[in-house]
Amino acid sequence: MIQKKDILRNLFKINRDAVDNKTELSEKICQSLFKSDEYRNCESIFLYASCGSEVCTDSIMHRAFADGKRVAFPRCIDKNGNMKFYYINSSSELILGYYGIKAPPTHTEAYFGNENTLCIVPGLAFSIDGYRLGYGKGYYDRFLSEFKGVSIGLCYDMCLCKTLPTDEYDKKVNYLITDKRIYNFT
Repeated sequence: MIQKKDILRNLFKINRDAVDNKTELSEKICQSLFKSDEYRNCESIFLYASCGSEVCTDSIMHRAFADGKRVAFPRCIDKNGNMKFYYINSSSELILGYYGIKAPPTHTEAYFGNENTLCIVPGLAFSIDGYRLGYGKGYYDRFLSEFKGVSIGLCYDMCLCKTLPTDEYDKKVNYLITDKRIYNFT
């Protein structure tokens, strides 16, 4: 199964890199998020720092700050797939972490979220039944297995697939937002 997932990761990375109009599509995805009850009703938002060809999350961060929400980013705390979220007050607080991904410093208490927390989840691809194809380290699957809030995946529509190979450790997101529609898996 791992070999099959690695092949799919390579294919979907190429597919995602080839998406045209990433800026426009990312903004369309973000606007759908802003209109959702899940965003409007959350007190805190756990957000990933987008890089490369991922759906850009910069406007989500800026809007969340403007809307008075607490914003946290993940920091990988080891190479065994464990991460914690830390609040920031400004994008200038983000520094380079593991794998060259922007992450918060650990000067504040880690936060695990509650039922009023929204976690925005990255992925190379998502299936139409809510599973994601991540980067292969298991950080988000481990985190989501204990997370009590609402999880939303962000994905370009052309990075959707009918099914993905899964195992007992893979966790679905509650919702998936693409540039064409919103999927509800609750």
